[in-house]
Amino acid sequence: MKMNIKGNDNFETPAELFDQLNRIFNFTLDAACTSTNCKCPKGYYYDKGQDSLKMNWGGDRVFCNPPFSRKSEFIKKAYMEVLFHNCPIVVMVLPLNCMDSEAFQSFVYTYFDFEILRGRVSFIDSETGKPKQKNNSGTVIVYFKRRITRGNK
Repeated sequence: MKMNIKGNDNFETPAELFDQLNRIFNFTLDAACTSTNCKCPKGYYYDKGQDSLKMNWGGDRVFCNPPFSRKSEFIKKAYMEVLFHNCPIVVMVLPLNCMDSEAFQSFVYTYFDFEILRGRVSFIDSETGKPKQKNNSGTVIVYFKRRITRGNK
């Protein structure tokens, strides 16, 4: 069963942005991709009916640019995967306007680091392969990872 893909659910992360993050985090799993735009050695292909929200992201270093219509579900999933030690890190690309959402406030704001990018990212239109120039929101990158703590002395 294929997931219902809406127009703005299918914008791809530009190579420059992914490459910069990948140099730092060395991703092994793209958690929200299609069979034609996977950016990692493996992926969950929603065009083939693989719903990564129902999969275990176990052990992988995860990159995720979630479908716009399901961003809240992906935020909660990333929180749970990292919290329960299923994966060491999830780096998620989100629209800036989701920061006031209940999911962001509940699962990101006080628990994980995030970075607001300057300027507007031109995401790639999957149908044309060209950058979409009219991004009406900024972009925030969320780093779902467990905090480093000191051992007892």
